Amino acid sequence: MWKINVVALVDYPAIEMNWQAFKSQFVIEPSSGESQDEFIGRCIAAEVGNGYDQEQAAAICYSKWDKKEFAESYNDYPQAATENAKIALRWAEENGWGDCGTQVGKERANQLASREAISRDTIARMAAFERHRQNSNKELGDGCGRLMWLAWGGDAGIEWAQRKLEQIDKGKFNLKFKADKEKRIISGPLMVAELPIYRRDESGEYYGLFTADDIYNIVKKFFRNNNTAQVNMMHDSQSMVSGVYMIESFIIDSKRGILSPTGYNLTEGSWFGSFKVDNEDVWENYIKSGEFKGFSVEGMFKTVSIDKQPQTTIDQIIDVVKGVDASKVDEVMSILKKANIN
Repeated sequence: MWKINVVALVDYPAIEMNWQAFKSQFVIEPSSGESQDEFIGRCIAAEVGNGYDQEQAAAICYSKWDKKEFAESYNDYPQAATENAKIALRWAEENGWGDCGTQVGKERANQLASREAISRDTIARMAAFERHRQNSNKELGDGCGRLMWLAWGGDAGIEWAQRKLEQIDKGKFNLKFKADKEKRIISGPLMVAELPIYRRDESGEYYGLFTADDIYNIVKKFFRNNNTAQVNMMHDSQSMVSGVYMIESFIIDSKRGILSPTGYNLTEGSWFGSFKVDNEDVWENYIKSGEFKGFSVEGMFKTVSIDKQPQTTIDQIIDVVKGVDASKVDEVMSILKKANIN
């Protein structure tokens, strides 16, 4: 049975499309790892929403991107944070990471171990890792808590990040954010129709995919079951959040005049929504900080096996999916059809 119970706020949405966050005059800045094209598209849409015309918005956004090249970075974190990261890397080298951590966490350990300079965005992510402190005192090998805590710098690194973030923002955001009441609305795609999403788990490699009809039926059940306030963080059932609830939802349907929002190029049948964020902690520490960037729904995917497909076909699929947008969906489906994946 197709069913979505919860919408998760996540750092890297599987559909590779970030939300937009709105306030009276929400300041849009380049995020770590974001390309120029990704930032400019996101920024222009937001600045138009702030009241600027297209040309003004473009000028503002290109200026912000240029300033990014001169953005400050910091490497004054304590040596203890570096040593903690090295401990995590040594343990993982000897025992493997297993199911522990994301690629981001592993990269963070390498950054800290090498004493690389890190951005304000990275410092905010470190500070936000405080939410995992309850698992930090376990022994290495007893789950993932201790290993990933050390990978992010341990007590020394995370406490430094909290102090450093406050120090940076005192001289930065107090000037940039106006005192007007924030709307605190996040908007973005929840599901994209006909988009193959690469997955790998204990069952092997496969692609998850929702058709337009699947999404329509899922959305009906979602509202029928009154799940509009069922929100968690990073798909953690122990991290349900209050004060975050859906206020807008629509399915892209050009025949009914419901088009893809500015800044997105969504396929017919895709699901787009907006959530109001009244929760102070979620807004300040996870959304405004840039820790979370998009939505991810919890539910069942259609799966297609790729373990018997020739490598050339797999490579074709991966190459297309990496840069997929609405204009390439036909190409993806054509490749799948030729490979008899249906």
